Amino acid sequence: MESDNVLEEPKKILCVGLVCVDLIQICESFPKEDSDQRCLEQRWQRGGNASNNCTVLSQLGAPCEFFGTVSKGVFADYVESDFRDLNISCDNCIVHEGCDFPLSSVIINKENGSRTIIHSNRNLPELTAEDFHKLDLSKYCWIHFEGRRNTSAISAMMRRVVHYNEEERSENQPRVRLSVELEKANRTQLLDLIPLCDVSFVGKDFATSQAYSTMSDTIRLLKPSLSPGSQLVVAWGDRGAMGVSKDGKIVQSIAYTPTEIVDTLGAGDTFVAATIFQLVNGGSLQESITFGCKLAGAKIAIEGLKNLGV
Repeated sequence: MESDNVLEEPKKILCVGLVCVDLIQICESFPKEDSDQRCLEQRWQRGGNASNNCTVLSQLGAPCEFFGTVSKGVFADYVESDFRDLNISCDNCIVHEGCDFPLSSVIINKENGSRTIIHSNRNLPELTAEDFHKLDLSKYCWIHFEGRRNTSAISAMMRRVVHYNEEERSENQPRVRLSVELEKANRTQLLDLIPLCDVSFVGKDFATSQAYSTMSDTIRLLKPSLSPGSQLVVAWGDRGAMGVSKDGKIVQSIAYTPTEIVDTLGAGDTFVAATIFQLVNGGSLQESITFGCKLAGAKIAIEGLKNLGV
């Protein structure tokens, strides 16, 4: 006899933003201008903040989906295959034919693990609010936005989620939680997104571009922007991270720096994804940022993002 009970598909974490292909050159030292030298190693790697968030979430065992714009061609085929290999859904991505796929040339300095990124995105459009409105929001438990230049569209997408939570969600469905990452320097307009979110992640580059000199300074100046019950996380590289919990308590984690730094590309994305994972699974903000710092430390001790050992 068949059961009337239908097992509900686990709700996914949706990461909205960029996917690109990183063309990585590992060099003995940083190249001098107008010089000719060989690299130690070269590889392709799927990149982009939201894309990298998914790579980490998938390894942690979280059902996840990437949502962004893509084109067609060899780079798009590579990215789609790589998503599939890690069980990351990309079925809802918006395809723009006749556009170049975003590429990043990345130089990794073997001496200190630093990464220098030169990004190219010639003509691929950003997501629109109309693109986002096609999604079935009931499939997600958390939606994370990479703060990009299409701020007004991102705001409209977030407001769509707020409307769903307040007006459309059935009583037995949990709220879809929202988060945003403010990373790129000088994108002041992204500050307008903070009041819409449950969790806002602020990176050091963004903070210092706003003349915030420390983690404490950043929290003091941005805390008034938070909606009641929302949380703020500030990441500061080798200084660790600090946050404001739902009850206004300040929490902090040290950085867990490995003995040898191999590759820092994607460390910030690892921190954000790991922190979200812990929050989704009921962790306190203190537990979550500590886990994020630990996994980011593990990441910079290895090449790439696919062997985090979790």
